[in-house]
Amino acid sequence: MSVRGLLGRLDTGQRSVDPLPAIIAHLSDVLNSHQGHSFTAPTLGVLDFNDVVHNLPDAVRHLQQSIRATIVEHEPRLRNVNVRYVSSDDPLTLQFEVLARLDSDRNGLIRMRTRVRPGGRVVVE
Repeated sequence: MSVRGLLGRLDTGQRSVDPLPAIIAHLSDVLNSHQGHSFTAPTLGVLDFNDVVHNLPDAVRHLQQSIRATIVEHEPRLRNVNVRYVSSDDPLTLQFEVLARLDSDRNGLIRMRTRVRPGGRVVVE
């Protein structure tokens, strides 16, 4: 069972947990938001895939930059974020690899995969 946030840890009595599941869950929420849809945080989210899909192959670069900028600004537990495009066997899916360091552990390098599926849905693994 994944314990997410301070209140979840207090409820279970755990003092520390692996932050990776909480980071992945947060990134899944953030990367499935679109810029301009939050009045209190206008930079929250990535470019709407439907707005840039018509500009392939430049759309890949724009999405890559948007994913990186969103993670840098809205996920403070990660540092030195690098996002790169990874080719896929599925022509309808764009894949990106995210490499970053955990802020709490300078030696902790993490690697995640994001897949932008048809319709713009982002899956973080």
